[in-house]
Amino acid sequence: MPILFTPGQLMAALSLSKQQWRTYRQALSPLSTTEGRSGCFTAGDLLATAVIQYATDTLHMSVSALSPVADALYDVCGSHPWIPLERGCVALILDDGRAILLDEDQRPPVCKLAVLIELRPLVLELRDRLLAAGRDPQQELAFPPMFAGGRS
Repeated sequence: MPILFTPGQLMAALSLSKQQWRTYRQALSPLSTTEGRSGCFTAGDLLATAVIQYATDTLHMSVSALSPVADALYDVCGSHPWIPLERGCVALILDDGRAILLDEDQRPPVCKLAVLIELRPLVLELRDRLLAAGRDPQQELAFPPMFAGGRS
């Protein structure tokens, strides 16, 4: 049984504002509640959304420019566990509306334009954020070991 995340957990894991979340939901059909989504998202959905966020933040692409590849991207990220995904990169082929998972030694297919995004940094950052959410912030304030007893 896969772990499912709420929209709030997805937003927190990716540090998305409410406005960004609304924009993503409107432009990306896999996140839309009108597509039969109940508001629960898989780890693959989180990773695919992180890819979209990376492309918009780093490459300055608009979310609507990525909507033709959204279904394929969410399928690729949802059909594999994170371990094999972090060993490769995803090729977003905007002309054809395709997203292809490539291993480290694979070359992208011949096409007019492909955006290659390495998945390892995204997986590692997501893993750290998700694991940090369960940490006790008081744990860092633990006192060092000391000898018990009075002065001699």
